[in-house]
Amino acid sequence: MIQQIVVGSYLIAVLAQISATVYALNLFFKSKSYRLASGSLALAFGLMVGRRVSPLLLFYAEGHYNPFDAFLALIISLLIFFGIVQVKKIISDLEGKNFILDRSSKLDSLTQALSRSEVFARSELEIERSFRNRDPVAFLMLDIDHFKNINDEYGHLLGDTVLANLVKNCQEELRAIDIFGRVGGEEFFVVLHGDSVEAAFEVAERLRKKVFSLPSAVVDGKEVFVSISIGVAGFSPISCGDTRAGSVLRSFYFKADKAMYLAKSKGRNRTEVWS
Repeated sequence: MIQQIVVGSYLIAVLAQISATVYALNLFFKSKSYRLASGSLALAFGLMVGRRVSPLLLFYAEGHYNPFDAFLALIISLLIFFGIVQVKKIISDLEGKNFILDRSSKLDSLTQALSRSEVFARSELEIERSFRNRDPVAFLMLDIDHFKNINDEYGHLLGDTVLANLVKNCQEELRAIDIFGRVGGEEFFVVLHGDSVEAAFEVAERLRKKVFSLPSAVVDGKEVFVSISIGVAGFSPISCGDTRAGSVLRSFYFKADKAMYLAKSKGRNRTEVWS
């Protein structure tokens, strides 16, 4: 009877140890942030399987067994198994929260456009890619006309709705590879991959006309329309003497911004190209 209990204890311990190893391996392949820790646990648990198997081999070879060791092996292996199950749950929760935090840092919380920092980071990468591929890049600066009047007349909550709908309308016109983000209160920056100034002007006009033609909000049954002014600046890696992505970005951000203010000075609701 005691022999059967000892053998059963060792068998359960082996199964628990193998299961713990499988859980740790699963973490190793699924978790990027905690791969070193989960890999170390998987290796340790795998090696401990041998420690659980050896008493069984000794029992079948020589008939020797130790009830106290069998009891300890069973308890330790079960604790390890339940512990790694909880560790996996904790790591999964942490990675889920890390994903949410990472996503929130990349997106503007109000409009869900890219955040200012993310726009600049991606824009520099796009400029570096342009230098490698020798493709042009176009930059657009968008600003809502008389946005302060909207906030003053209807309140900031409706102003937030206008911003969110502006982003929605613009994103519907842009490609997935284009960079679009909020860089100020009512200012948005666009980076168009591989577009000439002429093509960028056409994109800007599509955005301007779409925003102007659709209501950006509805208050008390009244549709609220807004217009935008857009500045365009085109960058060519072939003719540019500066090869520093950060410097190029600052320069063309400024140029697109100046062109946008030129559009405002000429009456608003129009697109101007920097020259």
